[in-house]
Amino acid sequence: MIFDLDKSQKQIQKAVVDFVKGEFKKEVVHDLLARRSFPEAIWRKACDLGFIGIHFPEEYEGQGLGALENILIAEALCKGDASVGMALSFAPAGAEIILNHGSDAQKSAWLPKVAEGGALACAAVAEPGFAASKEQCRTTAVKDGEVWVIDGVKTFAVNAGPLSGVYLVLCRTDANTDKPGRGLSVILVEPDREGVSVSDVGHKLGGCLMDVGELRLEGVRVPLENLVGKEGQGARLLAAHRCESQMVGAAVSIGIAQGAYERSIEHTRQRVQFGKSLVEFQVTRHKLAEMAMRIESARLMTYRAACLSEGGSPDERACAMARLQAGRMAVAVCDEAIQLFGGYGYIQEYDVERYFREAKTAEMLFGSRKAPLETLSNALLKRRAA
Repeated sequence: MIFDLDKSQKQIQKAVVDFVKGEFKKEVVHDLLARRSFPEAIWRKACDLGFIGIHFPEEYEGQGLGALENILIAEALCKGDASVGMALSFAPAGAEIILNHGSDAQKSAWLPKVAEGGALACAAVAEPGFAASKEQCRTTAVKDGEVWVIDGVKTFAVNAGPLSGVYLVLCRTDANTDKPGRGLSVILVEPDREGVSVSDVGHKLGGCLMDVGELRLEGVRVPLENLVGKEGQGARLLAAHRCESQMVGAAVSIGIAQGAYERSIEHTRQRVQFGKSLVEFQVTRHKLAEMAMRIESARLMTYRAACLSEGGSPDERACAMARLQAGRMAVAVCDEAIQLFGGYGYIQEYDVERYFREAKTAEMLFGSRKAPLETLSNALLKRRAA
């Protein structure tokens, strides 16, 4: 396995770093945070530079690159700023379902819009009281002539808001299956359909620049061709989407941790105690070394998961491991960063308290640790049985 990036990948990283320096101005970020507003102008510029949907084929306005390039961008964006970076990294959330399983017409209609900044994508999976459990999916889609009639409520849907152009809704299309996890399908729902309404879930610990909403569907009628993939394959599509989300989520966590780590180095070099800078004390240097080691360990796991997922077939085991390791690592590293800052670590102007909140948000964004642990344990047991 190659443990270094090639020239093209390093150029992508540099391009994102230059973009961050030019666009992530402190006063702009703080204004966005005060208004809890999605960074629309920055997002559109990121789209213009090809950072969003870089792994989409060229015919759909992507650059035809792979999963590794996609997570390199997410990592670099979140290192620049945890809040803005996370919002941009999850702008295409759910579009991979269309990319990997949609019809040619669906890809042509939606992937260019996501890549060019015309719309955000949203995967609507979780339901009130049941998290993202496919067994408890109560949203129904019933055929009525040439249309699906959809009824149900989805919650904690990332990008469910005014900029969303398409919802990928997990529905129960067959209520007569012997197992509740079967009989599910994914259906495209446009936000301007009659019966679609969205409400915000409320103020959150982190992720305050992203719209996270509750999607209500009451007798929503969409054409039969809005079905993504084949009827009854919703669970399989959901598993692939979860892997994609876990990889990006892991990269987001790594970027957040790296950002907190670099701010910690700068602070400990400048802050003086007992006549010496903090970084001159052995205990400080050892803490920084531990932080760097944790970040690099999670980074290697995440890059490996991306490499194994090239070609549109994510490795569930590798993705689950990367997401768990990176999520836990980022929370621990950001917590240590606050300790190194001392009292300043609790002040918003110094960023690390927000990096800590965003690290926790990234760890929990697409469900608790239970889902990837369940995925990982099932994969491990299958491998042992084989």
